[in-house]
Amino acid sequence: MLKKTIIALSASFLIALSPVYAETEVEGNVAFPVIESSYSPNFAPSLVGGSITPTEGDSYSLVGVEISLDCPLFQPSGGNVRQQFSYAVFSKDDVSGTLIEINPHWMNNLSENVTIGFGPGLGLATVEATDGESTSYFEVGAGVSLSVKAGSILFGADWRQMSAGDFDNSRGIVKAGYSF
Repeated sequence: MLKKTIIALSASFLIALSPVYAETEVEGNVAFPVIESSYSPNFAPSLVGGSITPTEGDSYSLVGVEISLDCPLFQPSGGNVRQQFSYAVFSKDDVSGTLIEINPHWMNNLSENVTIGFGPGLGLATVEATDGESTSYFEVGAGVSLSVKAGSILFGADWRQMSAGDFDNSRGIVKAGYSF
């Protein structure tokens, strides 16, 4: 688990130092851009699917929804911070669960319609066995993401490594949505 987290954080650090970034319309870092008249949240709801693989155990299918928006609390002078709120469920055989997360990612343009990003993740995972036993876990982790826009249609992929005590896990997620 630690090795995967170190790899994810190292990749994020390298992306942060890369010269690939997009300037925002506002000069300098902006605290609380939501109070600026030019702020637009650029909402993008998406359907997500993929797999979740606990460190101890088999992979599970994962489906859910995500709503992302430009961060109303902070925008850097380069790139764009996107808040990604997600709700997903997973199940296999006699185990099921739910995930509620926030994953703010610092996004950088690779081209006009392609962005790559990275950032931390916080969440709550609830895992339930068919015998009725249920356990909740606070999650913390990191992830990387790629988004491609075709007009208003959005396609993306995320990889996340989350630490949650007895439920450490990694996820591969694909998504399709609409950008307002």
